[in-house]
Formats: sequence, structure tokens, C-alpha cells
Amino acid sequence: MQVKYSGAQIMVSTYQSQCGFWKGWALTTDHLPTGQAGSPLTIFISLILTSATAMAQVTVSPAFPTADEAITITYDATQGTSGLAGAANVFMHAGVILSGTTGTSWQHVVGTWGDPTSPGEMTSLGNDKWSLTITPRQYFSQAGLPTEARVYRIGMVFREGGPCGGVSGVTTACQEGKSAGNGDIYVEIYEAGEFTVSFDQPSASPLFVDNGEQILITANASETSSLTLKINGVVVESAASATTISYTHTVTGETGFSTVEVEANNGTETKSVSFQYIVRTTTVSEIRPAGIMDGINYHADATKATLSVWAPGKYSAYLLGDFTGWEIDPAYQMKQDGEHFWFELTGLTEGEEYAFQYLIDESVYIADPYTDKILDTDDQYIPATTYPDLKPYPAEAEKDQWYFNKLAVLQTGQQPYAWQVTDFEKPPKEKLVVYELLVRDFLGEGDNNYQNLIDTLSYLKRLGINAIELMPINEFNGNESWGYNPTFMFAPDKYYGTKNKLKEFIDKCHQNGIAVIIDIVMNHQDIPNPYVLMDYDFAAGKPEAENRWFNVDATHPFNVFFDMNHESPYTQKYLDTVNHYWLHEYKVDGYRFDLSKGFTQVNNPDNVGAWSDYDASRIVLLKRMADEIWSHSPDAYVILEHLSVNSEEKELAEYRSDEGKGMLFWGKMTEPYNENTMGYENGSDISWILHSTRGWDVPHVVGYMESHDEERLMVTNERHGKNASGHNTKTTEVALRRMAAAATIFYTIPGPKMLWQFGELGYDYSINYCPDGTIDNGCRLSPKPVRWDYREEPERYALYQHISDLNRLRKEFNVFTEGTATLDSGEDLIKQLTLRNNPYTATPSQASEMNAVIVVNFDVMENEVSPGFLHTGIWYDYYSGSREIEVGEDGIDVSLKPGEYKLYTDYPIESPFITSVEEPYKSAISVYPNPVGETLVIKNEGLPVNELALYTHYGMKVNLFQIDDHSWDVKQLPAGFYIAVFRTRSATHRVKIIKK
Repeated sequence: MQVKYSGAQIMVSTYQSQCGFWKGWALTTDHLPTGQAGSPLTIFISLILTSATAMAQVTVSPAFPTADEAITITYDATQGTSGLAGAANVFMHAGVILSGTTGTSWQHVVGTWGDPTSPGEMTSLGNDKWSLTITPRQYFSQAGLPTEARVYRIGMVFREGGPCGGVSGVTTACQEGKSAGNGDIYVEIYEAGEFTVSFDQPSASPLFVDNGEQILITANASETSSLTLKINGVVVESAASATTISYTHTVTGETGFSTVEVEANNGTETKSVSFQYIVRTTTVSEIRPAGIMDGINYHADATKATLSVWAPGKYSAYLLGDFTGWEIDPAYQMKQDGEHFWFELTGLTEGEEYAFQYLIDESVYIADPYTDKILDTDDQYIPATTYPDLKPYPAEAEKDQWYFNKLAVLQTGQQPYAWQVTDFEKPPKEKLVVYELLVRDFLGEGDNNYQNLIDTLSYLKRLGINAIELMPINEFNGNESWGYNPTFMFAPDKYYGTKNKLKEFIDKCHQNGIAVIIDIVMNHQDIPNPYVLMDYDFAAGKPEAENRWFNVDATHPFNVFFDMNHESPYTQKYLDTVNHYWLHEYKVDGYRFDLSKGFTQVNNPDNVGAWSDYDASRIVLLKRMADEIWSHSPDAYVILEHLSVNSEEKELAEYRSDEGKGMLFWGKMTEPYNENTMGYENGSDISWILHSTRGWDVPHVVGYMESHDEERLMVTNERHGKNASGHNTKTTEVALRRMAAAATIFYTIPGPKMLWQFGELGYDYSINYCPDGTIDNGCRLSPKPVRWDYREEPERYALYQHISDLNRLRKEFNVFTEGTATLDSGEDLIKQLTLRNNPYTATPSQASEMNAVIVVNFDVMENEVSPGFLHTGIWYDYYSGSREIEVGEDGIDVSLKPGEYKLYTDYPIESPFITSVEEPYKSAISVYPNPVGETLVIKNEGLPVNELALYTHYGMKVNLFQIDDHSWDVKQLPAGFYIAVFRTRSATHRVKIIKK
């Protein structure tokens, strides 16, 4: 598991393979260029605040700066988050905003995060105050600011001098100074000679007051003016020929909200600015109507909806949205029912979408935690082909902190999705072949949506998989993400399409016999998850001790974002509701729980070994969760990414297995399989893939050679493979053949299996591949090239066909999923697998009774092997057209070339690629010369040979160059045994060919 935002990346100190968690991380503000999604650090400036004091810790001189004059920026490190109080040196990291009055997306950023040699160093004024004087247009021109560009504001954060944050190999996080809300800081920039007026005080928004309270109001004009200050239209103060006006207002006998307005007239034009304050009222206590649950409650009457939010320990909640013009309106103050606040919303138009939020305790804006649709400012980058008619984000809703800008959506009168399959029968656990898939990188930019995923199902079905595991699709921050930074667990992220298109994808999978498993993140959540924000220390950047769902600090290593407290009844209710929702609303078939080892309150924040040891409390929590799932979805898959001590996994794997249940576990086998494909003995023991090796009574190991968290085997083959005379495992062609060998002794092993996307084509781009073609750890989460053209390369497509056939064998012959397996592995490069059918017979009369033996030579030299046949008599060589082999009391020796594999059965079965060898042919057919050197000729009197395919005895297809109607060029083929499959108009023929 890893995370990435659209405009900022997590930098790392140490990568760990526990779901890709980073140990020691810091945010970098590498803001995106024009036209890209804004940084998650972006905040939206409140229009009631003046540039000079938009954030209390920053002041500027002059008060109304322009882009072409020198301005002095003064930063008080003790204010805001105060992260740089006492710092020895401070740098300003800044960019300009060119997108109008409310834009906040940084461009032309000056400064490299953590680099002490980059521009932006400030001068100490003492007492934790720092200053920097710049001329904005000149300063930002070094980052490409055009001379004619209109600059609306400067966005900034402050950091220590460094090196830090990943610069010069130093991975310690940089200390930083930000706003009190842990956001960016903005300074308004004005046009030269522009006449304007703005408030200096108050600096808070929204402003709630009590009767008897005083409000200090101060406003500034950029020119000498006639100034007038009004409250609710009544003039309360004026000043002639002035640039400042001040007034102290005492709130007396007021209700609702009031408007404060200042007008400035310079003799030729009038400018005004206003803000509102709200007079507090006591929250009405009233029990919710029967049947109202937290979230959006729709009624038969489509003109109304009842909203309820779970907010324990809070004293007030306001509803605001499209229906209030995004103003705080006391008429929309919610009623309180114990720990819940609720409001019946009326006057709605059926079928119309309404965006809304809650304001909790006058300070925290949240979207509804249970909403199934979120709007955010990144929506503008979602193509209409992916999400047609997407409701635009309302500009009036933008707040001064980025994490307050998620909006929930309600819509009455929705038509439910019409499911075609309502009684899908899931594949048995032990027969699962799971295809792990990241929609973003499976289809590519512009095509990464559910409709295109639906259109590729035939490719996956032909591959023979029977389950698709989607990497997290719950609403996450940004657009381009792996999804492990979830924020709203009931809303599918819109980046891949609409909720009904997701349902259609699941429905289509079920129609094709394919289960759908979603990778779900319930170890942690990211802000602005509402349950994080409601009790959150914005200065410290972590949950408060009062938070009922989240720990202040993570209890285990490698946690990112905010660690959930799974012993809390609040968390358990939340978790159970999420699990129930997706299984029933979307009809998913189960979950892969990310970092399930983190479901513990045993405090081991730094001790990986102790964290991975047997944890009885964690077992109790996971059993409780599974029991709840199985209470309403008895056959749901519960897959854990646990990677813990074997005794703990065994207990959970066998839990209620006598009822057909029990949990499944990711079984990482990347390194040992890779050692074999590279040709190295050390570390090549693959026996841990067998549940019996682990001492488990049930085959609940989801074995995999690759996952999203591991380097691709082909990449490691091509970088580090063994280069032996005549057999260089670094070459793509040889490496692909060895991947086929690995697949042969992978899919034939009983128990569930997983394949990471494009592994079936030998995908060989590094997990750390960067868009510019370089390799860097910082690019781990970057989009990877989508190489559907690999299907046109014979060697790669042959691997696809080979894996497809192995999956067919698993599906058609029970010995490969239910047989008793004995794996002769160890750290040597000759691997043997024997499969004894249940019940066992040495004289099978049908395929359902057959036994099998698989032997693979992973060495880089030819070896004589004595396969461990289970009995004497006739066996059949599957990859030689089921050629008969007589096995006596002493067995037989088989010579295997480097990377060669054999599959023997004691009942003949046919391959769809190499079914049989037809010899001799009718006299009208001629195949010569055989053995062949350079040119293979095939003639059929009276009928042309219209197609030729050549297969190695491994079953891999080789494409040939056709010289004329009868002749093919084979001179580039390696010497060896092949099977030619050629077609005439009336028949398909096969013949053995020996290449000299």
C-alpha cells in the first residue's frame, strides 16, 4: 500500500514491504504546473480577509502590494502551527496563483523542498520573526512566470533550511510552518493603481458571537477615501479622507445573522466589502423520527430528505449547501438527539443533485461520512467520457483550508441499478485465481474507467481468472492515486466513473463467472475523513485524545495517515457498516483488508518484530469483524494482508473452517520464485506456498509471485539474472520462458492464487519507473506505461496462453485444486511437485481420477532428472502432445534443458494449443526438409496452406516470416524440437519439426 496525491508526494526514508508502507515520511510541496490538479496542501482563501493579515503569522508591507514593486514579507514562527519556533534558519517555499479571485493552485514554484541552496532564505529579525523582501514578478520569473501574467496572490509555506525531506539523501522530514489550520498561507497581490478595500479585523470566519460580546471591526482602503461602515444597512461609523476605519460593535438583543459592510469612495468610484456574523442560539434537543439513520435518509416524498450525522461530544451543527447559498443560516441549525444531529430538508426538486456540508461546533466543515458521492476541486480534471454530466464544484463552497472542501451530494428520486445477476455463485476459496488490478494503470490516461474495464472482461476471462481484486476505489484524495489514502468509505471515487457504472462492471463480472473483491483500507484514513476532523489537533496535525475512532499516534510501525482504534465501539460500528454496505449495495464478493496486522491497540510503534508476533487481542478483533460479515454474507471472502507470525495466521485461516469459512491470507512468494527465474539457488525454496508446509489444515494461502507492492520478476530477471553460456536469463526471450516455467509450478499447486496485472504478458517496467523514463523511488506511485501492444509480441502472448491453459487445467481437473501436494523444493533449482488425487488410484479410468507430476529445471544448464512418479505404468507428457511414457520399477530419467518444464499425468489430456501430432500425413501433403535448417516448406496438392503456427515443446508460440505461399523462414529459430500447426481450407494439421 502506498499513497499519492495529485500535487504532492509522500517522500520516504525506508521502504517496507508490508503493503508498501513508508517508515518516516514527509510531505513535499511539488505543486503542479498549469492545467493540473492542485496540491492537497492548497487552501481556499476566505474573501472576508485582507491580504496583509490573511494569516496572523504573516504580514506584508506595503499593505496593498503589487507584482512589480518590492514587498517585505514578515513571518512570525510562533504563530500558526508554530512548527519553526526556535529554528536556526527559515526558507519561504512559494508559488503564484494566476487563476482569479478564488484560485489557489500554485504555479511557477520557487524553491526545492529541503534544499538549503535553493532561493527563499529569510533574514532573522529576532524573537522568532523572519523577513524576506522580493519583487514578485522578478522573483518568480526564475520559475518561468511570464512577464504579462496577472498575479492574484502568492501562496507560501515555510520550512527549515535543510537538507531534509529527501534532498541529498537526507530523508528526515523537514520542520515546517503553516497556517493555524495546517494549510498554506496566502498574500493578496493587487494591480498597480487598483482601488480596493478589505477587512483587517476580524480575521476569523465564520464568526459566531454571543449577545453582549464585542466585535472589533477594522477595514483598510488602498487610497484616501470616504469610508462608511454599516451593520444590517445602518451606518454606525464613517471617516472622511481616510485609509482606515475602525469600530467596536457590541452585540445586543440580536438573533440570526447580521451583515457588516464597508464602503469606500475615492471620488470617482465606490468599492465595498462585507462579512456576516451569526448570533449563537441553543441547539434544540429532539429525538430523531423513527427509522432515521446516520447519513442521507430519502423518503417516498421526493421533495424532502432527512440528514443525520454522528458527532459525539459536540454542541452544535449547521447544515449548509446549495439550498443556503453556502452561507451559515441559523434556520438550518440541526437538532440534537444524543450523539447525533439531524435536520429534515424540504422543498427539494426530485432528481436534482444538491451539494452540502455540516459545520460542526462552529469550526469544522465536513461532508456526510455516509454519502455515496463526493464533490471536490479536483473534479474538473475528470473527463466527461468517464463521468458524464458531473455536477460542477460550486465556487461559493470553497473554504480557506483544503480539507474543508469536500462536499456531499444528495439526490431524491434516483432510479436504482437493475441487477441482472442476483444469485451469483462464488468460486470456492481453494479454486480462486485472483487478478489484482489498478484501474488507472490497467487502461491508461483517458481510458481508465469502468466502461473500458467492462470492455476488457473477455481478455481476462480468456486468461482463466475467476476473480478480480480492485485496488482501493473508495473516495481518495486527489485523482491519480493507488487509493490507499481513503477519505469517504461509502463513496466510489469518481475518477473511474459513476456508481452505477461500477455496479454494471460488477454485474458483468458475475455474468461471466468472475467474482469481484475490493481492496479496502480500514487500518487508517486520511483527512478530510469526517471522523478524523471532528476531533483533530490542526496545529499538531493528528487526532486529539478525545477522538473516538482514531488513535492520537499509531500503535504500530509503517502506519500512514491516521491509525484507527479497532477496540473502540465507534470504530467497530463504522467498520461493520462499511463492510455491510459494499457487500449488499454493490454486491461485491469479499474484501482484501489492507494491513490487517494493524488492527491492534498493542502499542508497538517502532518494534516490527514485536508487532508481527502472536497478538491475541488482534485475533479477537479480526474474528469479531469476520463473524459480523458472515452473519449477513455467509460466503463472503475475507482476505487479510497480514504477513504475521504463522501461528496467528493459522488460527485465523482455520477459524470456522469446519463451516466452510475461515480467512484467506496473502502469501508473498516473490523472492523465492524470482531466485528461480534468475537461476540462483540461494533463497529459491518455494515450499512456503503450500498450506501444508505451514502446518495449516486448510488451503487458505493466496499465493502470489507479484503484487502491487513488489518489483516485477521480469525487471529483476533482466537486471540481475544469471548469464550462463548459451542461456542468459537476462535476455527478454529467455526470461519469458523462465516465467512460463515458474507459472507451471505455481498454478498447479493447490490453493488460491493471485496474479498482478500484466504479469501474464511479462510486464517489465519497474515499480519505480518515472514518467520521464528514469528509475527513482519517488516515482513508485506514478502512472506506469500501459502496454497492451505486448499481446502482439509472440513470446509475451505465448506466456499469456500458457497461463491461460494452466488456469484451464485448474478449472477442468480437480487434482490441481483438491489433490494432495508434495513439493520437492529446497534451495536447489530442480523443483518437483506431485499431485495425488483424492481418493487415490494408480489406474485412473477418467480424468477426474488422474494424478500429476510437474518437474522444472530452473538451472542454467541441462540436467538429468528422475521425476517422482507415483506408480509404474503409462504416463503422458502433456507438453509433447500427451506422448506416452513407460515408467518401470526404477522410474525413468528425463533430460531437461535450462528452464524446461514437464507436466506428466497418468490419464491422457489434451492441450488446446498442442492437442496431438498427426503422422504420417496423407500423401498429398509434404513437409520438408525435416530436420530443417533455413526454410520450411509445406505443400498440399490443390489447396494452399493459408496459416502456419510453430510452437516450442514448452507450448510457446513462435511467429514466422512467410516467404511465399508454401515457404517460411526459420533460420533464426534456436535448434530444438517444435510442433508445426498449419491449416488448409478443409483441416488443421500438426507435425513434429526438428530445427538443426
